[in-house]
Amino acid sequence: MRLKQIKLAGFKSFVDPTQVAFPAAMTAVVGPNGCGKSNVIDAVRWVLGESSAKNLRGDAMTDVIFNGSTQRKPVSQASVELMFENTQGRLQGTLADRSEIAIKRLVTRDGQSNYFLNGTKCRRRDITDIFLGTGLGPRSYAIIEQGMISRLIESKPADLRIFIEEAAGISKYKERRRETENRIKHTRENLDRLSDVREELGKNLDKLKRQAAAAARFKELKAQERKLKAELACVKWLHFHGLLQKTELDIQHKLTEIEQFQTAQSGDQLLVLQLKEQQQDLRAEQQQVQQQYYQIGNQITRLEQQQLHQRQRRQSLTDELRSLQLTLHEADSYMAQQQEQLAELELQLENAAPDTELKQEQFESLTEQAEQAQEQMLHAQSALQQWQQQFFVLQQQQQQNQLKAQHCQQQQQQLLHRISQLQQELTQLDSVVDSKATESLQAKQHEAQQQLDAVQQQGFEAEQHYQALQQALQERKQQQLVRQSELKQLKSQQDKLNQVQRQVNQQQQQLLKQLEIEPKWAKAVSQVLGELQHATTAEQGLDQSYVSPTKLSAQTGSLAAVIRAGFYPDSFHSVLLADNIEDAKAKQQQLQPQQSVICPEGIWFGGNWQLVPGQAASDNYLTRQQQLLELAEQIQQLEQQVVADQQQQVHSDAELASSKQQWQQSQQQLQQTKDQLQKISTDLLLLQQQQQLQQQRRLQASTELTAQQQDFAVLSLQLDELEQQAEALDEQYQAQKAKEWQLQQQQTHSQQQHQQLKQQQDAVRQQLQQLQLEQQSAQKQLSFSQQNLQRSQQQQQQLQQRHQLVQEQLAEVSEPDAEQHETLQLLLEQRAEVELLVQQKAEALHQLDDKLRQAEQGHQGVAHVLTQKQKELADVQLSAEGYRVRANNMLEQLTELQVNLKELSETLPAEANEQEWQQQLEKVQDSVSRLGPINLAAIEEFEQQDQRKQYLDAQHQDLVSALETLETAIRKIDRETRQKFKETFEQVNEGLQTLFPKVFGGGSAYLDLTEEDLLETGVTIMARPPGKKNSTIHLLSGGEKALTALSLVFSIFRLNPAPFCMLDEVDAPLDDANVGRFCNLVREMSETVQFIYISHNKIAMEMAAQLMGVTMQEPGVSRVVAVDVEDAVKMAQA
Repeated sequence: MRLKQIKLAGFKSFVDPTQVAFPAAMTAVVGPNGCGKSNVIDAVRWVLGESSAKNLRGDAMTDVIFNGSTQRKPVSQASVELMFENTQGRLQGTLADRSEIAIKRLVTRDGQSNYFLNGTKCRRRDITDIFLGTGLGPRSYAIIEQGMISRLIESKPADLRIFIEEAAGISKYKERRRETENRIKHTRENLDRLSDVREELGKNLDKLKRQAAAAARFKELKAQERKLKAELACVKWLHFHGLLQKTELDIQHKLTEIEQFQTAQSGDQLLVLQLKEQQQDLRAEQQQVQQQYYQIGNQITRLEQQQLHQRQRRQSLTDELRSLQLTLHEADSYMAQQQEQLAELELQLENAAPDTELKQEQFESLTEQAEQAQEQMLHAQSALQQWQQQFFVLQQQQQQNQLKAQHCQQQQQQLLHRISQLQQELTQLDSVVDSKATESLQAKQHEAQQQLDAVQQQGFEAEQHYQALQQALQERKQQQLVRQSELKQLKSQQDKLNQVQRQVNQQQQQLLKQLEIEPKWAKAVSQVLGELQHATTAEQGLDQSYVSPTKLSAQTGSLAAVIRAGFYPDSFHSVLLADNIEDAKAKQQQLQPQQSVICPEGIWFGGNWQLVPGQAASDNYLTRQQQLLELAEQIQQLEQQVVADQQQQVHSDAELASSKQQWQQSQQQLQQTKDQLQKISTDLLLLQQQQQLQQQRRLQASTELTAQQQDFAVLSLQLDELEQQAEALDEQYQAQKAKEWQLQQQQTHSQQQHQQLKQQQDAVRQQLQQLQLEQQSAQKQLSFSQQNLQRSQQQQQQLQQRHQLVQEQLAEVSEPDAEQHETLQLLLEQRAEVELLVQQKAEALHQLDDKLRQAEQGHQGVAHVLTQKQKELADVQLSAEGYRVRANNMLEQLTELQVNLKELSETLPAEANEQEWQQQLEKVQDSVSRLGPINLAAIEEFEQQDQRKQYLDAQHQDLVSALETLETAIRKIDRETRQKFKETFEQVNEGLQTLFPKVFGGGSAYLDLTEEDLLETGVTIMARPPGKKNSTIHLLSGGEKALTALSLVFSIFRLNPAPFCMLDEVDAPLDDANVGRFCNLVREMSETVQFIYISHNKIAMEMAAQLMGVTMQEPGVSRVVAVDVEDAVKMAQA
């Protein structure tokens, strides 16, 4: 695979369509500085997908479009097409079988960039994917531009790693890894969103389940309602159907009466028709007699008119005969006058002939002189016209110049107007693109989000509080049960103790019952009393123990001090009190004789003894009494607590209901806040999109403004040129203006001379024409007089013939005869007879009209009664129709309810009535209304959501599996990447260690890794030329850095040779000896790699098999001249 040719059009300095061919393995691009050599390499880098205008030595991507020169205007687009040979099938995939591949990129002034693959539009990624792993790309090691050699050596380890990756062909792995990571990221995001949806869906399912149950109950009630409606409609239909049948019987009765009246009406109508037929026959006879009367009258009138016409005809012929005689007399006089006039005209024509010949000769002489004068005048006019043409051409040039200037000025005005509009638009866009609105919406969004978080927190707290209250209520109920159980146990224990206390002998209880002691020391008192517990309070003999009142006062700290009331032994004063055993033992050491110390537990210490209470000591009257007091107190406390728990439960129920209401309100508020946040987010997104569109429009307006300003500058230059042309044309105009007077004088003189001769010629022509006219007029008059004479003779003959004819007709016309008079009298008599017959027919017709009128009145009376009967029938039919409509409405209701009337009527109870069924229907409808709002779609929605839940669960599992698959793919990509990178690094390092001594004639160089992780490690280079021990590569000279970089690049090429290598003046920092080494290395590698290099070095030029010169004869425009070195050598030798 190699680069066959480059097609450039409008790219940088290559404004004209240019083809640059590379037929040889080594092509040197030569030419002076600034002629556009590096633009060839920039074109290749641009087509391969370079997206940074900085790397193409520009500020914007549109800078690659030719921007005009002093003699050329800017172009609107730039395009570059690369043609590759793929005969070896190095490209894989669908392009492997193509021998040639064309890749094209096109950019326009508006910033649109398009890629084409074999003429088909494609994406930039499609282009970069083609060359992944081949060593080609916009920033690959195959294209070394000016200054890149030093940057390559001094580049960061991460940047140097990119070259190794490209050589290893793992750039496509990194691209796939990046895509896989993005997929993992998207999958995790989808998984999180799916988990949220599943959680929310689970909550909704519980709610939908309750709604589905309500909907099922609603459907059950609606089914009952439908059944009752159908039965009620059936009952109503039976009612209306019965009424309809009854009404139809009434209709049949009415129809019978109407038919009787219609029969009577038909008889009357037949009589009327007969009378009308007689009337028509009589009228026909009357019309016949009347017609006969009219015919006789017409005959009488015709005879009278005939007699009158004969009289008028005779009078007319007599008048015409008299007029013809007068006209013949006038014709004779006119013919005599015409003969006299003919004689005069013949004499006049004979006298005018000599004068006409004389004037004709004089006219021909003047005509010859006028033609000579006209030739002189035409010659002067021709000279003047020639000048006028030149002058007109000059004026046209001036006008064109003025029009061009006006057009330029108009264009300038338009451009100024457009520039002003663009500046105003940019100002408006600057004012419209107000970040305050965005900030306001963002603030509102942030506020709404905070509010949402707060509401969510409140909802969570309300829910937690509600759950806590529920739990507390449950615990309180449990605790209440426990307390009630404890209360029951305590009361049972109290009853048992009371029963035991009641069983004790009243006398034995006398001493103990009268004692009031502190509850804490009951056991201690019982222990000290011992057998005295059964003593009495009065002496009753020697066989009975007793205790009498003490005379000693109770000492603080003694057992007597705990006796609040009652009799007790004096020994209590010597018994000391101790709060616990330790205190008792401490006091035991300090006891006086007869003293002792006791604890509340009843353990009694003396000076040298200790008495521990037995089982009986803990079950004595005082202990039981103390237990009863304690039980009473505990029972009272428990009863109070039970009452308090009941009150607290009522309060907790109210609080729970309030908490539940607050939680529901918080949920509603949460939904409202979510809706508000969604609306604000939507408004913010719309505003951001609007601002983005405004920013794009601002960029377009800025670009257009720059172009308009450039066009304005070009027009200003054109206007200056037009002003210079106008000054030159003004000078020519003044010179031509000076010739105008001389030529006009010559033309005026010739015109005057020609005019004089023309006037004389005209005068003679007029005289000659006058004579000719007079002669022609006389000739015409002569001819006219001869024609008039002939016409008069013909008219005279016609008049004589007409006179004779009129005399004959007048003789034929005579007076009316007696026969016509008799016929007229006979017709008058017949008319009188017919007139009498007409009067008789009229009288008979009048009598018949009276009979017809009477018959029609009788017919109208019957018709009136019939109309009333028909009206009554219509009312009954209307009632029947109403019943029928109502019955049909019931049938329609049954049809809508999809119920068969026959089947329903058979199953309908016999006692069914409308009122009872209406009450049942209202009851069911009331039950439906009490259900409240029903979500009828809840059942279906519950099933759908449940299916969706199952589907989402399956999707969740699929996403988890996909995530595991992607992570496995990442691990596989990493493993392969590490392996390929390690192998390539070692091979490139080995190649560098081999090439470096070859290029430098000694020394060493190697590559090193900065980290142990092969996926992230950077690459550094260390080079030591012969005889040097530098610590860093930055200490090398420019030439040494260039050779080191070339050694690295060529090491990479040996490992993974790119289809071609482009070098831009990489030999600039090298001396001749190093240039020779460089050339030898390039020549050696050109056997497998195509080299295209730019150089100013003669040694490098001599190495090339093809020289391509880039020149700039026209300022700002590059042109290409190619020379085959072998052909040039052959031509030189020849």
